Amino acid sequence: MKTIIFSTLLGLAVASTAATAQTLPPEQTVTVPGRSLRIEVPEHPRYMMREDFKKFVGAYDLSNGDTLQLRLAGAVMYARIGNQEEHRIVATDHNAFVALDRQLRVRIDHNDDGSVGGELVMVVPSQNVAGGFVTEEKIAALTFPAR
Repeated sequence: MKTIIFSTLLGLAVASTAATAQTLPPEQTVTVPGRSLRIEVPEHPRYMMREDFKKFVGAYDLSNGDTLQLRLAGAVMYARIGNQEEHRIVATDHNAFVALDRQLRVRIDHNDDGSVGGELVMVVPSQNVAGGFVTEEKIAALTFPAR
């Protein structure tokens, strides 16, 4: 009997706390943004001069063992992951790029100590796996460690 009464009182306390948390005025709440795994092409990409992009050209080792390669052909910027097809990219910030086909987004950080790090968000295509199953297309985030 004591257990039932205690459980009831505990349930009421939890419900009361939840109700209180839901009724806080806006000035007493804090919004914590989550990490976005969306890949969106901006309506107006950032203009980047060839000379500014040249410091990003090269190969970057990713946390999954793959390689991200960035290259410039004339005034057009491209990105490639491993042996996959190339993607035309545009700048979204001074150190961030997105593929026009919405298949990847990358941020490259050139640190003051000469190290380079960053993050790659990419679409992982669906795959055929054992037993005739097909995995769904998904979005994955990878990092490249500062070195």
